[in-house]
This record gives sequence, structure tokens and C-alpha cells, in this order.
Amino acid sequence: MKIASALAVAALSFAGLGASPFSVKERRLPGARALRACAGAGPYWPTMTLAIRGGSAWVACKEQRRVIRVNTRTGKRTAAVRVRAPVIAVASGYGSIWALDSGSTLSRINPSTARVTRRIAVGASAPYNVWIGGGSVWVIDDGSGSVIRVSPTTGRVARRLVLGDGPSDIAFGERYAWVINHRDRRLSRIELTTNAVTRLATIPGDAPERLTMLAGSLWITGRGTDLLKVNPDTGQREATYDIGASGIDVIALGDSLWVPARNATVDPTGFPTMDALRRVSATTGEVTTFGRSSGRVDVHGLASQGRLLWIADNTDGFLYRIAA
Repeated sequence: MKIASALAVAALSFAGLGASPFSVKERRLPGARALRACAGAGPYWPTMTLAIRGGSAWVACKEQRRVIRVNTRTGKRTAAVRVRAPVIAVASGYGSIWALDSGSTLSRINPSTARVTRRIAVGASAPYNVWIGGGSVWVIDDGSGSVIRVSPTTGRVARRLVLGDGPSDIAFGERYAWVINHRDRRLSRIELTTNAVTRLATIPGDAPERLTMLAGSLWITGRGTDLLKVNPDTGQREATYDIGASGIDVIALGDSLWVPARNATVDPTGFPTMDALRRVSATTGEVTTFGRSSGRVDVHGLASQGRLLWIADNTDGFLYRIAA
């Protein structure tokens, strides 16, 4: 499929706490202006280090053991919240920011005061990312292959569901949640009212590990995996889209899927280093290249808000805001 090119990125400026704002005209997405965040990703990092809420971006700064709040209009860093262990993921929902650390503690943060209001021990031997949906907060335990469902009201673990080898992402609908495993490649569906689990299918690809819901279909990608359109009822593949070697992550924005893609050299490593940002129309299937990186850009966070797409690179320490 022919891939066209286009690039349009919005401008931002940055200021540290108490510092003077300064702008970064261009970093590693050509033609872009970037916003400084935090660097030092460390040797291991999931891809949910960024949450957008209102006029603020919240970034998990792993090695610094803190979550920072950045004003998305002015670029000023307005708060820093300390956590007890290296923080690996953040999410926004139920009036709060939720931060998961490597010590298996889920911290609930008041977004107005930037203070921790509750700490929840989720009991994961290898905590991995945090999601919001279905009236709950969800954490994956990579050690046991289980999904941990937490009540945002009581702060208690409501259910632990064993789903196989390597659960790595969750997508939500009105009645169901879908979970993809990146090692045994299993796609499972959870009935949100009863917590009943149905195994739907084994997904093709080396390590399908990211998914989202758009236009009544599941869209899945990952290491050694193109972008797959999958029936959410049966788990059957309905279409395959060539996005390059593989997708690092996928997010729905408007009527399109946005996929930061690896090249063939990076793909076998599984590193989140982006070669190009692809846009795929959910209606026509047209694939376009929105932009290519001019240097190393690691995708540790991907978020959307309105017509804006955000990418967090916690290796280089920048956020990129893209006008979609």
C-alpha cells in the first residue's frame, strides 16, 4: 500500500518549577516543537507513562520516583509528586490521577492539590501498567499472568483474573474488556458485570501486545505484528494493514488509528524506538505517514485529547504534541 507523507505539529514552551519559560523549536520530530519532561527511562519501561487531564499532562518519571504535572498551554511544570518506588505508569480517571510503582503500590493523586490521597497495595509480583475502564482501575501482574481489578471507591482489590502468559494491554467497551497476551498471543474477553472470562482466539504475529477499540472493532499491533483489525465477538482477524515492521502502540483519535512504528532493525529487540508515526483510517483503511523521527525517539507514553496526540519520550525527556 502506498504511504503518503505529511507533518503538522503544534508549538509549545517549557519552564521548570520557578524557572523562566523557553521553547524548543525542534527536537527529534522534524518541524515540531517539544516540551521538556523527564529523562532517565531506565532499562525497563511500559508504555503508559503519560496521562492527559484538562490542561495538564502527567508524566511518570521512573528513576526520579515522582509524577510531574505540566501545564499544556504554557509548558510550565507546576507540580511534582513523590512516590515510594520507581514509578512505571500513570492513568487519569474517576477524578484522580493513578500512579503505579515497581513496588506494587497504586497511588491515588488529587489532580488539583497534587497530593497522594490513598495508597493501595495491589499485590503484584511484577506490576505492569495501569488502565481505567469498566468502573474500575486495572493493573497487570506479569509474574502470575493475571489482571487485578481495583475498586476506585473502596480502594480494595475486587478480583484477580488469571489470563495466561504475558497479559499486556486492555481495551474497554460498554459490557466487556478485552485483554491481549504478548507471549502466548491469547485474546480474552472479560464480562464486566460477572468477571467471566472467555478465550476468543490466538492472534497472529510474534508478540501482539497493544490494542484499542474503534468503530466496533479491535485493533491490535506489537512486535513482529502489523496492524490487525479483529472482530471483538469472535477474535477473528478481519484485515491486516502494513505499517512497517511493527507497531509500538496504537491509539484511536477521531476516525483514525495512530501507530508509532518500528523499523526492521529495531523490531526484533522489542525496544519502543519509533521510526515513523502512521495514521490509518478506520473507514477506508488508507495508511499515511504523519512524520518520521530524525533521531532516536522512544515511545513510552501515548495519549490523546480532542484533536491532539501526545507522545512521551522518557529516554530523551521530551513530550511531543501533534495536531491531528
